[in-house]
Parts: sequence; C-alpha cells; structure tokens
Amino acid sequence: MSAAASAARLLIIAESNHINRVFAAIAFGVLWFDFVLTIPLEVGRYWTGGLSWASTFYFLNRYMSVLSHIPVVVEFFAIMPECRKLQVYHQILAAFTQFIVAVLLILRTYALYTRNRKVVYLLGAICAVGGAVSVWAIVSVHNLHLQSFQDFAVYTGCDLTLSEKQGYYLAAAWSPILVFDTTVFSLTLVQALRVGRTWSHSLFHVMLRDGTIYFGILVVCYICNILTYIVKGRLQPVYKGVSTTLTNVISTTLITRLMLNIRDPKLVELPHRWRSEIMSF
Repeated sequence: MSAAASAARLLIIAESNHINRVFAAIAFGVLWFDFVLTIPLEVGRYWTGGLSWASTFYFLNRYMSVLSHIPVVVEFFAIMPECRKLQVYHQILAAFTQFIVAVLLILRTYALYTRNRKVVYLLGAICAVGGAVSVWAIVSVHNLHLQSFQDFAVYTGCDLTLSEKQGYYLAAAWSPILVFDTTVFSLTLVQALRVGRTWSHSLFHVMLRDGTIYFGILVVCYICNILTYIVKGRLQPVYKGVSTTLTNVISTTLITRLMLNIRDPKLVELPHRWRSEIMSF
C-alpha cells in the first residue's frame, strides 16, 4: 500500500473510531447509570419471593448486560495490536442479548394472551429463524478474509470499520429482530383493541402501554442500525454500524424497565382471569 493510501486509510479508521467511541460512551453511560438508578426497585420487586422463568431471564438480562460489556469497553478504548477476537465476541454478545430480550418478550406476550401456546409457537418460530440467520451472518463476517491494518492500531486502537460485505451480513442479522419486534407489537396492539379502555389503571394496561413505548423506541433504533450497515455514500465506511452498541444497550435497558413496571405494587389488581395469568411474572 502506498504512503498516500495508508494515510487515507489511517484517517478513515481514526474518524470511524472516534465516532464509535462517542456512541459507545453514551451507551455505557446509559447502561450503568440506569443499573445504579434502578437497584432499589429491583431489590423491592425481584429479590424477594421465588424464581420464575420471567425473573430468571430478568436477572440474566440485567447482569449479563452490565458485566459482559466490560470487554467491549476494552475493544473500543484500549490500544492493542490485535482485537479481532474481541470484535467477534461483541457480535456474539449482541446476538445473545437480543435472544434474552426475545425470550422475555415471548413470556410477556404469552401472559397477555392468557397462556395461549399458539403465541409461543409463532414467536418461537420467528426467533429460531432469526437465530439461524444471525449465526450465519456472524460466521460469514468472521470468515471474510480482509486486509489487516494492525500496524495502525498503535495510533488508533482497534480498527472498528466494516467492509461493504460485512455490513450486508450484519444488516441481515438485525433484520429478523425488527420482524420479531414488529410481530410482538402487532399482537400487543390486537389485544389492546380487544380490551379497549377496560382496566385502564391495571397491570394489563401497563403491559400494553410499555409494550407500545418499547416498540416505538426500538423500531427507530433497529431501522437506523440497519441503515448504517447498508447505505452507501462518501461517509459510509465511517458510520457503518456505529449505533450497534447503543441499540443493544437501549434494548436491554428498556426490557429491564418493562419487567420492573410489571411488578409495581401500586397497580390496581386485575380481575381474576387476568391476575392468575399475568402475576406469575
């Protein structure tokens, strides 16, 4: 590579790393600040009583996201000669985090539909297909033989840029997540239209409200994330995938809030046919 080409490549890597670090700093700040902020709520609502499937996956989502992002901090901010393994770890972490979130959303929707197994079969099928696509995409990205720029690492840290082909694979990995969340929102909306304004201050109403807010925020994040992977242009290599960490953190933080709200003791009790199904959370 000529000196001019090397300088141009170094400039792209440096600019991409700077933008990625800004987004990552925001993401880590949201993750750990919200963790500290919600500890009192968690102690009161989840540390007492027995474990259920919902509470087990709640704790898994909560503490996995807090602890497992520490190596991601190293990936973004440390100066090291080789960090390809950390990048693969980050991609696997994103996929596994979304799987945990998906399980919690399946349990929540299952409760909203009073344990209708057809809901589980539908969402489980979408989740299985999405998981297969994500595994294929991560393996495909890992198997791409791209030119290494390890010599630049002493100046810029890990090379956080992605090639055009890598972007397409990772966009494919995120697309099923968008389909899954859209399906969950549609099922929630159908149930909301069935019930109308009944039990407007109940747990059931809170679950419908939180589900709508969750989807509204996450769909914007997912679409923006996918677009950064596939949109072409002069700045495309710099911004490709910059919102991935932030999207993952917002997803896991919102589902934590959703699960905490479900156990709000101030909520009005539900009629028997709803209370017995939903309070298992």
